[in-house]
Amino acid sequence: MRGFAAAIALLLIAALVDPAAAAQMRSHLQVVAHPDDDILFMNPDLAISIRSGATVTTVFLTAGESDVRPAGRYAARRQAGARAAFAAMAGAPDVWDRAGLPLPGGRQAEVQTLRDRPTVRLVFLNLPDDNDPHTAGGRHALTRLWHDAATRVEALRPDGSVLAGSSIHDRASVIDALGELYRRFAPTIVRTHDPEPDPRYQPQWGPHHNHPDHVMTARFAELAMRSAGSAHLIHYRDYNVADAPPNLPAEIVAGKREIFARYAAHDAEVSMGEPYATWLRSMRHRWPWNTNWATTGRDGEPVYVYVRGGKLLRGNGSRESVVDTGGFVPRAGSPGFAGPDTLVVQDRTGAIFLKSGPDRWQDLGSPPTDAPLGQVGPPAAVAAPGGRVLVAVRNARGGVSVRFADQAAWTDLGGTGVDDAVSVLLAGTGEAHVFATAQAGLLHWRLDGTGSRLVAPPETHHPAGSVAVARGHRAFAAFREAATGRVVVLGEHAGWSVVATAATTATPATSDPALAVLDGDIPVVAVRDGEGRIVVLGTTMAVLPGRIVGRPAFTSDGRHLVALGDDGRMHLTSLLPEGRRFSPRGLSFLLQRPQRPHRGGSVSHDLTQAFGPGWSGFPLDQRYPRTCSGVPTCVGVVGLTYRNQDYQRSLRDRHARSVPPHPEGRGIRRLEIR
Repeated sequence: MRGFAAAIALLLIAALVDPAAAAQMRSHLQVVAHPDDDILFMNPDLAISIRSGATVTTVFLTAGESDVRPAGRYAARRQAGARAAFAAMAGAPDVWDRAGLPLPGGRQAEVQTLRDRPTVRLVFLNLPDDNDPHTAGGRHALTRLWHDAATRVEALRPDGSVLAGSSIHDRASVIDALGELYRRFAPTIVRTHDPEPDPRYQPQWGPHHNHPDHVMTARFAELAMRSAGSAHLIHYRDYNVADAPPNLPAEIVAGKREIFARYAAHDAEVSMGEPYATWLRSMRHRWPWNTNWATTGRDGEPVYVYVRGGKLLRGNGSRESVVDTGGFVPRAGSPGFAGPDTLVVQDRTGAIFLKSGPDRWQDLGSPPTDAPLGQVGPPAAVAAPGGRVLVAVRNARGGVSVRFADQAAWTDLGGTGVDDAVSVLLAGTGEAHVFATAQAGLLHWRLDGTGSRLVAPPETHHPAGSVAVARGHRAFAAFREAATGRVVVLGEHAGWSVVATAATTATPATSDPALAVLDGDIPVVAVRDGEGRIVVLGTTMAVLPGRIVGRPAFTSDGRHLVALGDDGRMHLTSLLPEGRRFSPRGLSFLLQRPQRPHRGGSVSHDLTQAFGPGWSGFPLDQRYPRTCSGVPTCVGVVGLTYRNQDYQRSLRDRHARSVPPHPEGRGIRRLEIR
């Protein structure tokens, strides 16, 4: 019998700041086309940001008036809907202060500030909506601005605006306006639409495969950041989330519906039915991060890679450096490791590049296709026997292709409707396993010396996103289930089967999982929950303080957990026992749900309140007894501490002591159980 062990120690390496300073350090800015776009397509991320106390600003490029008349009245109603929704997310009265906001060239926008939460703001540029036939030059105003530097359009003036007149904009002025807003609000995170929608979906929108205002807004937002912003940029999918399985748990969907209902009460053109109901069941990043963007270096230290500002960065928790790409521009979300010294990354054209140690980048190209190469998915890679590297990708037509780096051609494995990043894993037998999520369900190929074949699983699985893989004495795979939002873990033992599931009702998962294997055959999963925190799932559940963006990642040895914090910086969590290997016996640091009183101390309620049963599956193997002063299964939390640049503490310092308050304001006692 196999199960999940929670014999792990947690050391969160994070800056400790007072709440006011934290709000200034965490500034989140959305650049969207219409007054309901962030509510629909960027939630729950948006609501998490507001609840966390971060400074939150949304910039609406257009008035969203469409062809509804009177245009000024309808635009004003949409603004009122946005205000009502944001007030609800902030838990504050719907009372706002309105003022003009100066922009370059003597232009103005209107800024509306929530009176009881002045760190929540809405900024309206009020450019004409794509579907407004009455603007100068007719429809498609934002598209014309993007493509033609000579085009000039007049901003709309909604009813009740505090601005005395309207501004005239051209392409340069829109870029300058966004640049000024980036400088003014100094965001650490910027969210916007999808600039390159997948052409397999939404053909009714013509060549853009999305609302043209969404696409142009994303392009303007990204272009303005090149000269005026250093924030982490996240693109979100829009209407085509309807072409993928829903990926939010029911509890999160209910919250999104309540927020959108506040908006819809002011906008007679929308409803709580379809297609809005489908859009509300999902939130998807356009380029979610790969499953293998963290690893363990040859020196045993954690290593991670990611893209920021068009540059490939490599870090270890204490320092980061730029990796020279030799001229190509890496795509966000695409970097990953095939080994401690082997990097794989994709450029913005879809081409795959591989680098081993000090060697130069090797251009692996892309699987041949008639479809746009820009739609090739991010690469997954694994080191195979003999030093060979196997790379797998979703190809542009929606199937899966693989290639050994020392071969000249890609091999098409087949498959259709693959929507997320693929994963590749080398089993102890030497076989490679490739996993992909498709509209029809989980696809799984096994590759050995005789070729490849599609594995028919004993039961059909429908993941909501990409599949995390890890290997100890045997191989494991983990994913979120589309229908329920629960985490499912498969294990390899004479075939693949479910070894555990986690129904995280108390803290529903809002990211795809990270997966590690401890002590050879004990998998542990980490996800982001509905408040943006990291949840580590084993036989019990541990919730770490602080908030992250996207999915976390384990290093390959399972000793570290890495995530992008909502302050725009990388944060490292160390899972370190006192010995050199993980063993459920004799750990100096242990997380486990208390079942009997502990003889010689008590466990802080601040921590134990975050724990719950969570996991259902096979029970823990009885060869791993837990004892504490003779009392089985007694320890609550040991060794949770923090450090920043001015506060360093050895993980192996075994004396009980107090540590500074964590960012949520509660002190934590570090307990020593002998």
